[in-house]
Order: sequence, then structure tokens, then C-alpha cells
Amino acid sequence: MIKINNESITIRPSSVDNFYQCAYQWGKVFLEGATSIPGARAAIGTSIHSAVETMWQDAIDTGSKDPNLSKMTDAAMESWKEEAQKGIRFDDGENDNTAAVEIVRGTQAFIDDIVEFTPIPNAVEQRFSVAIAHTLVSRISGTVDYISNDTIADVKTSKRKPSVANYTTQQSIYKYLAQANGIDVKTNLIQGVVLRKSSADGLVLTQPTDVPQAKALINNLLDTLDVIVQDVAPIETILRGNPKYYLCQEKYCSLYNDCPFVK
Repeated sequence: MIKINNESITIRPSSVDNFYQCAYQWGKVFLEGATSIPGARAAIGTSIHSAVETMWQDAIDTGSKDPNLSKMTDAAMESWKEEAQKGIRFDDGENDNTAAVEIVRGTQAFIDDIVEFTPIPNAVEQRFSVAIAHTLVSRISGTVDYISNDTIADVKTSKRKPSVANYTTQQSIYKYLAQANGIDVKTNLIQGVVLRKSSADGLVLTQPTDVPQAKALINNLLDTLDVIVQDVAPIETILRGNPKYYLCQEKYCSLYNDCPFVK
């Protein structure tokens, strides 16, 4: 059963797709405050983000690109330790050592395949927000990884080449947030790090966006929350689970064992 904890909600760009993929999980996390143990894949991605942020911040400060793998790796592993303190769910064959190898390999791939072809940004890891007048939601807010003139970019790590179609809603919201805060965004990019079994590659992809469609999805989400506030039906009949969702597995969702839609 979902309970509303009466705290104001911040909608993140990534959470909008989550709402449509499994509304029950979304409700447990954002309305009730439930937590989910991150998988090693997500923690590795967060760690590589930290390495990239450190490198770009040095480049901004000095005005030149001179990636220091040792410094980047230190930042990445410090981030990994912070994630590990929260608890990390490993897949079979994964552990701290295999994660460290992938983090170093992915960081090196970013240096080799992306940095050379990417201008020094104006800013990194910058948070943008837009206030929302709603009973439950206070704002839409997200952190943009990379900002350079009229371009914003998001660093993604995955086992295979990223599909930009999977990120259209998320990246459209990032574009909307940046534009609402005075950034003239003409181009969205995905800076992808592909972590294969024994190698890693980096690539830059142009990300199509559809801001009007993203706004429509957000408005529909808010309309759904309005129905919940009116208390006309049990929340679970409005925010239903989706057992067909590909991440509806025990290893990906800490709510799995108690989810009424799985049973």
C-alpha cells in the first residue's frame, strides 16, 4: 500500500519515464519515500561521472585539456566508496574489484574517445530548476553534466551502445530546464561510455528532443497526482505496477518481493 508522506516532491528528468514504466514503483519512491538499493551498473556510472566532472573542472580552471587519469580515478573511487556505503546490489560475477577495473577502463575510454573531440565546457554538473504550483510537487529539477555555449550533454554508461530513443523524454526535460534558466540550447548530446567485457569505448551521439511532448507527459503526471489528492480511489488502483517492465526483477527493484502486482 502506498502512503503519502506529505513532503514536497521534486520531479527529476529521469523519473518521468519511470512513472510511465511502473507507476507503483514511482509512487512508493516519490510519494512514500521508499528507497531502492542501486545496482553496481548505476554505481559504476556515478563513479565515472565523478571522474569526468573532476577532469572538466580542471580544464575550466586552467583553460586547457590535460586529463590526469590518476586524479580522475581517485575521484571516481571516492564516489564508489560513497555509493557502497548506501549498499550496492551486484550481479553474478561482479564485486568491488571488477567494478574498479570497469571504472578505470571507462574513465580511460572517455579520455581517449571523447575529450579530444569535445570543447572545454563553460560549466559542469549545474542544477536547473523550475517551480511548479501543485499540491504535491514543488519543482522540476535536474543536473546537467556538461554545458558549452549552445550545447548541453549527458554522460551515459552502459554495456552496449546507447540508444538515443531511450533518452528523448529525459533529455527534452533537461533542455527545457536549461532554456528556462537562460541557456540557449540548440544541441543535446549523449557522451556515451560503453563498458564491454574486456574493453571500453567512448562515443558522442546527437540526441533528438521533443520539449512539447515532454511537457505533455509531465502535465499528465501532475493530472494523475491531482486525482490521488482528491482521494476518490485507493492509490494502487491509480498507480498500478507493471510486471512486464524489463526491470521488474528482484535484482533491480527492492520493492519486488512485496509488490502486489508481481503476486
